[in-house]
Amino acid sequence: MSVGEGPVAQDPFWGVVRRRHPDVDLVLLTGRSPLDPPATEPDDAISLDEARKIERGVDDAYASIRHLLPPDTPAPTRLWRTADGGHAYLNEKALRGLAGPRAVVTLRALARSLQARGWEIGAAGDEDRPRLMATNGWIDLDVRSGAAATQLLMAGPVVPVRADDLATLKAER
Repeated sequence: MSVGEGPVAQDPFWGVVRRRHPDVDLVLLTGRSPLDPPATEPDDAISLDEARKIERGVDDAYASIRHLLPPDTPAPTRLWRTADGGHAYLNEKALRGLAGPRAVVTLRALARSLQARGWEIGAAGDEDRPRLMATNGWIDLDVRSGAAATQLLMAGPVVPVRADDLATLKAER
């Protein structure tokens, strides 16, 4: 193929590179991006009932720590999010105004409560920006505090879920 032909020559960026450097071989890969949604449904997708069990497990785990959060905390956002290998069901909440020493007290209370129930606990950060990571081997909790708020994220396992099942689960919420 000559310099002026093919997809490289027609690309606005690579066409210029090719014309300026005809001695360099360029190959454009036209396959799917890893960011594109899967073209087909996963063969190993979990059932709708299994997805509902994951939702109940994460929702119940969040409910079990709810009493440790500020009393005026509204319900978390509940959603399925795309993750590497499938989807994960999440409960996430921004706790505005919970920062600094108040956040440290809350994170310590969460850590004690979860550790007493057998969760593995990890901590990072400092007094100004504390972070708590916890897992029971099935559900993960990540709590990060910043200057004005604390972000809480509780996630179930990453599993393959069919698109029509995700639509059904969303409609049920």
